[in-house]
Amino acid sequence: MCYDSLSLTRRALDYGKRLGYSEDTIQELEEQFLRIRETQGPVFHASGYAHPSLPILRDLDNPEVEARLWGLVPSWVKDKEQATSIWNRTLNARSETLLEKPAFRQAAKKGRCLVVTDGFFEHHHKNGKSFPFLVQHEDEGPMILAGISADWTDPETGRVWRSFSIVTTEGNALLSEIHNNPKLKGPRMPLILDRENQDLWLEDWEANPKERLEHLSQPYHDDNLKAHAVAPIRGKKALGNVKQALEEYHYPELEEDSANDNAQMELF
Repeated sequence: MCYDSLSLTRRALDYGKRLGYSEDTIQELEEQFLRIRETQGPVFHASGYAHPSLPILRDLDNPEVEARLWGLVPSWVKDKEQATSIWNRTLNARSETLLEKPAFRQAAKKGRCLVVTDGFFEHHHKNGKSFPFLVQHEDEGPMILAGISADWTDPETGRVWRSFSIVTTEGNALLSEIHNNPKLKGPRMPLILDRENQDLWLEDWEANPKERLEHLSQPYHDDNLKAHAVAPIRGKKALGNVKQALEEYHYPELEEDSANDNAQMELF
């Protein structure tokens, strides 16, 4: 997964309605999201390396939206120098090693959470170039990702860093077409959770945590997702955190591939 995501307040409220929350709860959630938005502003595109605050939930029965920094800082970190060093390497956590890695295993046992997003960005590689794609639900509804969270207190200032990491798993067929980074062994994708698995992710894992994790860490079904290329989101030509970053963009290099594929299909 690339270290990019998007999150919009309206989608999060749609999510609350889908879960059947009362009007009072929906209103409280709206106020919580507005407070986050007032602090950071709307997020259309955010690079993980900028460590933005994104909304997470840790309890579906008593929902409370938290703004947490993207990039997990484990509770055992000694000082700010170590904290700022480690959080660039903890934006994502592989599900296969989640219970083993020192940076993640405590958060995996006690700090599982849900990350509320609209979708995520991945890059397709071709001829030494990379082309960003936006991946969303087919109906463009809220996308809920498996996350883990931790609190770390800076011993010098007493400031509490509330942070999280997004859990990833093997890529499905759609991501196999998009996420072809030559430096990686196979495609990856965030661990997307449906309604049933959201509950299971947050449940107590004291018994058989490894089996539970393996059960939940399945690639999301392709039929429920869609993707399209977007304008550059990195480098000098990046659009930045603007709504246009979500719009479909046409790259001649990719359209040539599509034309060739169609020609081959006609031949057969």
